[in-house]
Amino acid sequence: MTKIINLLPKIRQSEIRHEKVLSGLILVAWISLASFVVVFVLQLIGKAYLQGRLSAIGKQTEQIKLQVNKEENAEIRAQINEINNKISDFNFLADSSPKWSKVVKAFAVLPPAGIDITSFDVDTARQTITIRGYASTRGEVINLHDIIEADSEHFYNINYPLENLARAEDVNFHFTFFIKEDLLK
Repeated sequence: MTKIINLLPKIRQSEIRHEKVLSGLILVAWISLASFVVVFVLQLIGKAYLQGRLSAIGKQTEQIKLQVNKEENAEIRAQINEINNKISDFNFLADSSPKWSKVVKAFAVLPPAGIDITSFDVDTARQTITIRGYASTRGEVINLHDIIEADSEHFYNINYPLENLARAEDVNFHFTFFIKEDLLK
């Protein structure tokens, strides 16, 4: 190794050393400033990009929410319509159906002992009742006819076939008669 001899005065040597340190510090400062500027610019670009993405994602989210709300609203509306239709059907049936309890109550007290009613059919369109049953004797069948005929407040126009009188005992019978409209309200 060769030794470098510096013949400059000590003050000048010190100045040169200080100049080298200063130029190194200036270089470090410039590099730091350049890196700071680069990082700052990259942050600004990143911020702008992320804000753009956030805005786009926000719009997509709103569109999805609107679509989901429309679908949910459509489902809810369909359910509400279905329930409303059922309620309307129920109300229609309740309003259009006669009050059966009144009809049954009015008829239930009429058959005398010894009469068995096996069928009780009501035709609301024609406002008629058809009954079928069994009686021990012909007289009981005639008695039932007379009782129904006497209840003119509720029933009228009894169709009493003669075949009901064909047998004197063990009589299978059937009647058809009309219901007064007031009883169906």
